[in-house]
Amino acid sequence: MEFKKEITINKPIEAVWDILGNQFGDAYKWASGLNHSKAFSPPVIKGAPSNNRSCELPSGKIKEVIRKFDANNHILEYEVIEGFPFFVDSAINNWQLTSISSEITKVDMHLIVKTKGLVGSIMNPMMKMQLKKQIEHIPNDLKYYVETGKPSQNKAKEIEKLADKVA
Repeated sequence: MEFKKEITINKPIEAVWDILGNQFGDAYKWASGLNHSKAFSPPVIKGAPSNNRSCELPSGKIKEVIRKFDANNHILEYEVIEGFPFFVDSAINNWQLTSISSEITKVDMHLIVKTKGLVGSIMNPMMKMQLKKQIEHIPNDLKYYVETGKPSQNKAKEIEKLADKVA
């Protein structure tokens, strides 16, 4: 399964990179589908803020490891290493930022999920549908957060629902 998203953000590339890359552990502040996230373990890749991130999703917890962190070329790649069903062989997300002008940044997101075995083949269409729905808002969430400093409308609704559950 492959998912590609592209969006332009009306902010300089360093402002986008700061939130996407440098604040890797705090993605829950802007990304729909994340109840919470937290960076942990010292960085293995030079310049990275950490090596791993744990994420609480409505469906459970996952752990991700940074595979590539290139602050010069604004590339972030991470892989889910724990928490996906047994029939998922790998899930790798790659983000690349490109400066269009001093105030406009192009963001490319490319997620590749590979399933394995008979169960993977059977579950593939349903999982593709579910993932497509989950990642639909993420680039727009990033755009809104970088441009305004506030969560998108979609993310704000999630925060409100989560607060209601806790209260």
